[in-house]
Amino acid sequence: MLIRHIIVVLVASVLLSISLKLNAEQSQQSKPQSPVLKVANSHAWRPFSYLDDNQQPKGILIDFWKEFGKRNGYQIEFVLTDWQDSIDAVRSGQADVHAGLLQSPERLAFMDFGTPLFSIDTQVFFSQALTGVSADYVLAGDTDHTVGVVQGGYEEEFMRTEFPNVTLQLFRNNQAMLDAALSGELQAFVADLQVANYHLYTTTNQNLFIPVRHLYTETLYAGFAKGNTALLNQVSNKFNWLDDDTKRQLLNRWVYYDVETVYPAYLFPTLITLGVLIVVSYILLLKRNVRQKTRALQSANGQLQEQAITDSLTQLHNRRFFYQCLKDKQGEPKNMALMVFDIDDFKAFNDGFGHAHGDEVICFVAETAKSLLPNDAVLARIGGEEFGVLHPFSSAERALSQARLLCDEIARQSLARFNHPMPVTISLGVAYYPDGLSDSEIVAADKAMYQAKKQGKHCAVLNVI
Repeated sequence: MLIRHIIVVLVASVLLSISLKLNAEQSQQSKPQSPVLKVANSHAWRPFSYLDDNQQPKGILIDFWKEFGKRNGYQIEFVLTDWQDSIDAVRSGQADVHAGLLQSPERLAFMDFGTPLFSIDTQVFFSQALTGVSADYVLAGDTDHTVGVVQGGYEEEFMRTEFPNVTLQLFRNNQAMLDAALSGELQAFVADLQVANYHLYTTTNQNLFIPVRHLYTETLYAGFAKGNTALLNQVSNKFNWLDDDTKRQLLNRWVYYDVETVYPAYLFPTLITLGVLIVVSYILLLKRNVRQKTRALQSANGQLQEQAITDSLTQLHNRRFFYQCLKDKQGEPKNMALMVFDIDDFKAFNDGFGHAHGDEVICFVAETAKSLLPNDAVLARIGGEEFGVLHPFSSAERALSQARLLCDEIARQSLARFNHPMPVTISLGVAYYPDGLSDSEIVAADKAMYQAKKQGKHCAVLNVI
């Protein structure tokens, strides 16, 4: 009887276990499964998307898409690989969406673009070994210097279109390109300002790079395979939560780089074993170091931003800064004068004396013009040998008088500066706006400058708007 009772109990236990397992499986199957969204991007595009030391996805775009999944009930799976492979993954259906791409005519042929995410700023960077070398000549292909770009990235397409004569050196991702730069194998490269900052200012490497030319500021979009309209609309319609405040919150922890990239995570388990006193002391020291590092990075960012709006040859403001000033001052103040001038017959200086002498002439004109203009005037180099000036004058006659002074003094001082039979002269156009700038273009001043050319050069022409 005892044996029979034991057998009955065992059979009942087995049956109960099987029943509970089946019920659990049925319950699990009855729950609605969250849809999976495969999101592709680069595995080495710090701080936008990358794999950390534990091969876990990290970065600004990773946070964006994790938040998207959290708010909309998606399971997000990241497909992080080399840049070109990440685009191919979306085209071939191995991934559903690309986390962030810039639009271009070439990409529009095989991709559709959805929600705009945020803007990126892209620059040309030179090493300290290229100090004194004009960015214009390198980008024109007049030197034997190569420029690094990421293969398949927007930078490659932009450089091949805008600077077809420059020799490009292709890298499979940003990490490989920055590693080559920091090791001294590469002296010039094109990269997003945030990416370059992240690498250059979280390293002890002394091979310093600085931005020498702003190329573009463009917006990142979610990317989809061409014709996949249903998924594009489905995903884009679920981004209504992404307002400016939410973007700032998501970007906040990446503004001055992730602290984990500066202080390795493996230090903390060791510190735990040292005792309460050492841990407290270390935490206080760590906080101080983080504050110092943050201040240093903020200062470095400020310097890089200043370099991004400065012409590397003349140290004047550059075209980008000048056009931003035009936009900012549109409508105000009153009595604004916009001057545009260039060096007459500049090609003759390059052809007759060499490009180095041509650079010297450009720098001379920049220095002389700066010394003659009011301290608060905006003076910028807006082209190869072309300059722009923005400053209010009480009358059109005073603006024209200042313009003539520039023409006369540049010619006069050039005779003492250079061993030329003829002086360095400029043709200058003045557009005077009594009621404030009516637009953010230089067309009126440009036309006046060409009238000065037609009148024999070495003169100024006034155009009152």
